[in-house]
Amino acid sequence: MSAPAVVPPSKAELSTRRFGTPLREMVGVHQRARGDAPARARFLLCRPLGQEAVRTAAIYRVLADQLAREGCDSLRFDYHGTGDSPGEEAEQSMAGWVDDVLAAHVHLSPQDGTPVHWFGMGLGATLAARAVQRARQPPRHLVLWEPVFDGSAYAQALLAGHRAELSREFDEPWERLLRTGKVTEPTLPGDVLGFGIGPRLADELKQIHDATPAPALRRGVKVTCALHPEQRPALAALETSPLLKLHMIETRIDWLSSQAQGTAIVPPDLPRTLLASLA
Repeated sequence: MSAPAVVPPSKAELSTRRFGTPLREMVGVHQRARGDAPARARFLLCRPLGQEAVRTAAIYRVLADQLAREGCDSLRFDYHGTGDSPGEEAEQSMAGWVDDVLAAHVHLSPQDGTPVHWFGMGLGATLAARAVQRARQPPRHLVLWEPVFDGSAYAQALLAGHRAELSREFDEPWERLLRTGKVTEPTLPGDVLGFGIGPRLADELKQIHDATPAPALRRGVKVTCALHPEQRPALAALETSPLLKLHMIETRIDWLSSQAQGTAIVPPDLPRTLLASLA
């Protein structure tokens, strides 16, 4: 039997939204559930940082479309100072982006009783885990995919990714590029992988020591955390909670690499894990 044809979303299902405050405006894409029935749930899709956001953009489109076919609305958005949202990159902070997640949640939640779920990848997952502590009406389910547990290691990965991309572009080892003066050593704060990271954000990244879902669990929020086996000890103390489900990621992908860009690399267990939160 042949696979069913993939029907692209109609213009009526997609709309660009501007929300937030005049001083902290954001832009997002709202995708409505297909059909005439009321949405069974709404999903707030929190994106990661910089090039990871660019290289996972196709994944977020695929997820939004699958959610629409399952009768769910979704909102994927750019934090202030990122993507299509106004604001200066170098002036951004994790604290400000947590505020953005909360503003997006309010925008998505019309208080009509429809359950709201949050999903985040990478730093987006870390932001969502922090934002849930302050949400007036928290989401019903929080899905965290590869949250950043160790900020120092993440900062070093950003720098290493920058070096690797330039080495690939010039087709020369990094050390040789440095000797010839074609490149300079990346630093934080600074421009890394084409994204300006200011002093405040650089300091906040280095101060990340965990992305614990404990506050969400204390508020009665169901949490699914998708992580790699070596990260599991970070959540060992929470595994007895009936609200927490751990998922070991099947496919390891370097989202900092340009080779990760494209819809062909949507991890097959990602949509399954997200849709399982509807149960």
